[in-house]
Amino acid sequence: MHISFIDYFVDPETKEALTLEVVDKEGDFIETGTLKSSTNRYPIIRGIPRFIPYKEDNYSSSFGKQWHRWPKVQFESENKGKSMEGHTLSMWQRITGINLSKRNLKNSVIADIGCGPGRFIDLVDSTGAKVIGIDLSSAVEIAEQNFKKNKNICICQGDALKLPFKEQSLDGSYSIGVLHHTPSPEKCIKEIYKSLKEDAWVAVSVYRKGGYYDWKNVQLYRKLFNVLDPLFKHYPPLIYTYCTVYLIRPLLRILPLLGKCFKKLFPFIDLPDTNWSLLDTYDSITPSFQSGHESFEVFTWFKDNKFKHIEPTNWGSTSYRAMK
Repeated sequence: MHISFIDYFVDPETKEALTLEVVDKEGDFIETGTLKSSTNRYPIIRGIPRFIPYKEDNYSSSFGKQWHRWPKVQFESENKGKSMEGHTLSMWQRITGINLSKRNLKNSVIADIGCGPGRFIDLVDSTGAKVIGIDLSSAVEIAEQNFKKNKNICICQGDALKLPFKEQSLDGSYSIGVLHHTPSPEKCIKEIYKSLKEDAWVAVSVYRKGGYYDWKNVQLYRKLFNVLDPLFKHYPPLIYTYCTVYLIRPLLRILPLLGKCFKKLFPFIDLPDTNWSLLDTYDSITPSFQSGHESFEVFTWFKDNKFKHIEPTNWGSTSYRAMK
């Protein structure tokens, strides 16, 4: 953590200001230390502020496993000249409504809620903005390594339901494909609202009700693999993922009708790039929490929290952006 980010954090439980106790640092980068309020202490471990009790497993642990296996598959820099080139950039720009080649975000402070390994942070960083990436899972370890010693990026481990950000401190915030994995997406929107400055922007995209991630058979496999997880860990969903992508996916090209029949029984994500298909399939069948939502429901999250200029994006019916 670069020392300049200390001013943006508060105790997520009490919203008190924090003081920094440094144990080990390298220049202005804090490697080990503690952030303290009058009642709580939050360790900085391997350069990452930890605003939740530090442990390897929590309800988001499946994401840590997938990002350790596929740490940079979705990064734009890893897809130059490949079939998925431009996908991550297009996704971010269409959801936020911000054209990175035209809008200057320099000196802005922007939060990525549920950052994973940081594929969207990588885009925003190119504009010169300061970015705070927060994630509940051990994906923070990968994100920290991906952006090691970048003074404009801070990765922290925390809960979207209790954001550790100072009120009215952010110029923008986005959460793409994440809030449906929390017990209460609407509470996350409320937390985001508090952290934004007046006239700051926010963009959120969640899974739609009735979409692939909400299919009954996808839900069934997800429940099955979560039941098996304590005994067999991530191996059953991993085996399922590789079998469906490498065995059934080719059938869709060779024998389309047969392939579609198998896909109904064994659902998976079919994308032009094999690694993207593997990642997104595993992602769909492993989370502890996963919900589907209606367009109007997402709209009301923003409306009930007094956001203004609420508008849908052209990235699905459950993707919205707004301003405070």
